[in-house]
Amino acid sequence: MSKKNAKLKQEKSSKFVLWPIAFVISVAPLIVFMKETALSADVKQYWTGGDTYLDFFGYYKSQWLMIGTVLALLFFFGHFVIKKFEIKKSVLYIPVIIYATLIILSTATSEHPEVALNGYVARYEGMWVLLCYLALMVMTFNLVKEESQIKFLLGALLISAAIIGIIGACQYFNMDIFRTNFGKLAILPEAYHGISDSLDFTFKESNVYSIFSNPNYIGSYVALVFPIAFVAFLSFKKIYLKIGTALLMIVLLSSLIGSKSSAGIVGLAASTLLALVVFRKVIFKRKVLSIIVITVIVMAFFVANYATGGAVINKIQSEVGLETNYFDLKDIIFKDNTVSIVSGTETLVIEIGKEDELNCYDGQHNIIETKITEQEKNYIVTFIDERYKESYNDIIIDGPLIKVDQKYASIEFYIMEDRTFNLIGIQGELTKTVEKAETLGFTGKERIGSSRGYIWSRTLPLLKECLIKGFGPDNFAIAFPQKDYIGKIRAFSTARIIVDKPHNTYLQIGVNTGVLSLLAYLFLLGIYVVQSLTTYIKMEKAFLQLAGAGIFVGITGYLITGLFNDSVVGIAQIFWVLLGLGFLCNKLIRNQQSPTCVKGTIEL
Repeated sequence: MSKKNAKLKQEKSSKFVLWPIAFVISVAPLIVFMKETALSADVKQYWTGGDTYLDFFGYYKSQWLMIGTVLALLFFFGHFVIKKFEIKKSVLYIPVIIYATLIILSTATSEHPEVALNGYVARYEGMWVLLCYLALMVMTFNLVKEESQIKFLLGALLISAAIIGIIGACQYFNMDIFRTNFGKLAILPEAYHGISDSLDFTFKESNVYSIFSNPNYIGSYVALVFPIAFVAFLSFKKIYLKIGTALLMIVLLSSLIGSKSSAGIVGLAASTLLALVVFRKVIFKRKVLSIIVITVIVMAFFVANYATGGAVINKIQSEVGLETNYFDLKDIIFKDNTVSIVSGTETLVIEIGKEDELNCYDGQHNIIETKITEQEKNYIVTFIDERYKESYNDIIIDGPLIKVDQKYASIEFYIMEDRTFNLIGIQGELTKTVEKAETLGFTGKERIGSSRGYIWSRTLPLLKECLIKGFGPDNFAIAFPQKDYIGKIRAFSTARIIVDKPHNTYLQIGVNTGVLSLLAYLFLLGIYVVQSLTTYIKMEKAFLQLAGAGIFVGITGYLITGLFNDSVVGIAQIFWVLLGLGFLCNKLIRNQQSPTCVKGTIEL
């Protein structure tokens, strides 16, 4: 056998063992297919839908992630037995073992073990999925030994990114494949094909979500993958490959802009600044090309913003700015046949009189002048009193239902037979109990970042209850003070909403698996960031260094978006595999184990 054929056979063998990992990061994220999930008793208490949930974006992604990880483990141990390779020595195993142990401990002690094992509805990041993430990182770190393997995994990722980007770009230009007859039938089981015409889409046309459950996740994905595409652009020598990766960057950028994900834009902007430092030698040696790329990116952003009527910049401003238009609700007090709505500026007392008439008073029990108008089956109470006319729209009476429409919020009550009031809660339940959740910070700033200020202010106090172990993987919605009706009205303008995620990966980890697990996670990231900064601050143009630096920049962007977004199946496994690859690249470069650590670009 010739040396060339022997080398080819060896490369095929080295790539074969990585096929399951390649599947997990390239094919599994693409899966969009409906699954009707029956809700457990635990979940029903913290869900506003019915007894079942029609999931399109999470369930099968999580199932195929676990299947792919199991196959990867079989390949890993088979390869270990046949090749008898040594497990790489690294300090990264310490935080990984601690994190894995605390995931298992939090699951074992959780009051809701089914959710902890399999995940919360629409999310599916239970214990099995979290352990899969860690296993994928460790296996990637140990299985990858050659440049050809790195190219194989990154190539698979970029092919998947092209599909995701094209779907997103089409959605941006009102050509959503999932809204076509073909697309609807493709994502529905055959038994549901008859309802394809009535399939309703949550997102407006031109709002990009691609293959994820929320446009925000496009931001996390693009921040993670875009730098990898940039590295491919720098590394390729053949012009058609350069054009291909340039187009890939354009469709990814279009998807990001179309998603209006301010978290993704902030993450990509921050990683761009880091890239200017890390890739400065490459950029300065190719000034014309670099200027063209940067100019196209900047122009694309402003053209897209102009085309959407300023929607992109407006979204960013609304996310990072403070919304002052909110109802400054302080308390809701039930007493006899009255309910008092106390705000920072006035008190509205609503009373049901002896003749079942509705009366309104101020805080000093002075009558408030109103006008009642009959409208079809309802009665509309409008305020004539100038003090309340500016704050409240009206009160709608629909039988025993009372809806108080404030300028920036809506509160619903139910009148009981004894002429007392009850607040209508999350699931339509009637209650007089108005819990006041413990808060930390963001007072008066609850609506900052699309109400992230509210969620974070109620989540931070939970951390003191889970210093060692958490409430259980994916148990955030159960742990969150869902009956904090006053806070929800201030933040979301309604009490009838479930907060199912913290919009912050780090708080998500802290609550679900404990603060100690969060520290282990941060320690792992700290090791990687320090290694990468010292490795790539003086990087050359060898492929291994370009790839490692691109992974570092992508991971940094993803970690920044994690301040505003959650970990989600379909993206998180890509992050963990890239983290394993990142550690591997750092190790190879630092130990000078790769024969390609010389000047000169290596062709992919």
